[in-house]
Amino acid sequence: MAHELRSPLTNLIGQTQAALTRGRSAEHYFEVLQSNLEELERLRSIINDMLFLASVDQGSKATKLTSTSLADEVATTLEYLDFILEDAQVQVEVSGDAQVRIEIAHLRRALINLLSNAVQHTEPGQVIQVRIEVEEHQVSIGVANPGSPIANEHLPRLFERFYRVDASRSNSGNNHGLGLAIVKAIALMHGGDVFVRSDHGMNTFGIHLPV
Repeated sequence: MAHELRSPLTNLIGQTQAALTRGRSAEHYFEVLQSNLEELERLRSIINDMLFLASVDQGSKATKLTSTSLADEVATTLEYLDFILEDAQVQVEVSGDAQVRIEIAHLRRALINLLSNAVQHTEPGQVIQVRIEVEEHQVSIGVANPGSPIANEHLPRLFERFYRVDASRSNSGNNHGLGLAIVKAIALMHGGDVFVRSDHGMNTFGIHLPV
């Protein structure tokens, strides 16, 4: 976490120090404040996510359960991500459905993180597949994107906080290494779990939820 916080804090300090070295125009100060605001929002996002994960570590469970259609919730999430999908030039195909009892806000947050992760690793023109499947005692929601194979030694750790397959690659913007950890926490809150597969040219990340 210290590593993730260091980058935005360094940017904030550097930009502020540079702005204070000599007199600047009002326009320049506005640009500095705007840039600093983006870094501050990133810090707030990291802290809020860590607080959420800490509450799950302390045993927080989902309590405001509502019966809902998973296919409907995926459709709602895709509408929210419409601009991102259009900008990335990728499409999403959805198959299957199931009725589950879940905290809808948490479910949508998990779906946003899963789909955002898939978009980030999908080339323009490719198709992301969302599969909802009913199994014996659980429902699975898998988000699969075409991509390079992920080595087996990385698979068990991909839902860990701040874990990166490429340790030399730093995250930026809203991608601060907690998205998949949040997904796992939400699954655990509902008595479920997560899964990941990398085979046949597809990388699939998803959650199991109890029926």
